[in-house]
Amino acid sequence: MKKRKGEFIATAKLTLFFAVLFAIGTVGLMWFLRPSVSEMEKRELTKFPEFSPSALVDGSFCRELDVWYADTFPSREFFVSMSAGMHSLFGDRSQQIINNGEAGDNIPDDIPDDIPDPVEPSGTEPPSPPATDAPSTDEKGTDVPGTDVPGTDVPGMDKPGTEPPETEPPETEPPVTEPPATEPPVTEPPEPPVTEPDGEMAGSLYLSGNSAYGLYYFKKARVDVFADVMNKTYSAIGGRAKMWCVVAPLSSGVLLGDAVIKKLGASDQGRAIEYAYSVMNAGIGKISAYDALVPHRDEYIYFRTDHHWTALGAYYTYRAFAKAKGMTPHELSDFETRTFEGFLGTYYSSSRSGKLAATPDTVTAYVPMGTNSMKYRAKDGSEVKWNIVRNVYSYGASVKYSCFAGADQPYAEAHNPNITDGSACIVVKDSFGNAFIPFLIDHYEHVYWIDFRYYKEGLSDLVDKTGATDVIYIVNIYNISSSGNVSKMAGLVE
Repeated sequence: MKKRKGEFIATAKLTLFFAVLFAIGTVGLMWFLRPSVSEMEKRELTKFPEFSPSALVDGSFCRELDVWYADTFPSREFFVSMSAGMHSLFGDRSQQIINNGEAGDNIPDDIPDDIPDPVEPSGTEPPSPPATDAPSTDEKGTDVPGTDVPGTDVPGMDKPGTEPPETEPPETEPPVTEPPATEPPVTEPPEPPVTEPDGEMAGSLYLSGNSAYGLYYFKKARVDVFADVMNKTYSAIGGRAKMWCVVAPLSSGVLLGDAVIKKLGASDQGRAIEYAYSVMNAGIGKISAYDALVPHRDEYIYFRTDHHWTALGAYYTYRAFAKAKGMTPHELSDFETRTFEGFLGTYYSSSRSGKLAATPDTVTAYVPMGTNSMKYRAKDGSEVKWNIVRNVYSYGASVKYSCFAGADQPYAEAHNPNITDGSACIVVKDSFGNAFIPFLIDHYEHVYWIDFRYYKEGLSDLVDKTGATDVIYIVNIYNISSSGNVSKMAGLVE
């Protein structure tokens, strides 16, 4: 009797196992249920691979098919979240540090100690910028109703925008917070916040306390290609405008101490940026965002749950740019301040860490004095009137960084009615540039910005069309080692 009962239970377990396996396989075959976008990770998911006989023979089609199947499985985000929740039940494994086998190249030692001062290009006087229609919005900053909410990006990955809220945020002015005082003279930089390797890895992220850090691994061949693209861009501009390059470090490069970086096998971002600048044309103005940020690394210059810098981090880099260009930078106290609470960015989306969720970030933005009006050309070609600093109180926790400069649109422009000297600049940027752009508005009559990942026209033609006297590249360090994104930068001048 006991034997029959045991056989019955074994048969039932086997039947249940195969039933579940069959159900999962059946769901996996339902194409109409497969997602195309991950809202949690804010990226497009893998597309179905293109078939060709050669791809089938060399095995690449099957490999890509396997990636597509796993990446777009129905209810994928539910299973990812469930896995992260189960992982958190194991507690804080504070001594587990694994670098996933990643390793950076050795950074060459023969880098000049000092980056030479920018050399002004010689060339003919640029043409005057054409007349443009100013957006019909309140110059003091009243929000313009829009048709969509610009999104944010994961480094190196394109993604569509996010749907807007159904109603506009209330028009009441947000509480104004007291901005930090003017930066004092700094002699010795403060110690980095994280000096001991006491955190853990979550995928490719390093978690320490209630903060996450993306790591950078130097790849010399890729950085050489980036520098070559910058040199070709400089030649293409041909002295018609001054070219500037700003490479922004990730938070790990500024906030993690040497012992932590060494333990993780990551690369020294300051030296990596120095190397990239050292192999660029002397006529390109190089702005050391790393040197601008290190003296302030005990301040809130990077988000804890997201890969971007804060507006304060962008501000210190803007001051370095202003000094190199000979402009007088504005003080933070000159700007109206807007604050948006409850931001959970890309690092939280990737890790689903309970510690990050418990202490969300605050997004602080500084509204330009001359105008808060802009317009952008969306990815579908439509033109949208927007705001340089947008009220995002009612937006989701993951998209509050989209308050800056229309976020990641192919093309945008703003015109300051308080400046009438015809001055113009073009910013070529990734999402790090979004928080930087508002500080430029009060220095130029015309500011144009393009996202190199989405803009499909030529940069040289845009210089001619706008009469820009400055072309400012601002990208984060991840993208100077991303072959795909460097190729997109090259496409602007090919």
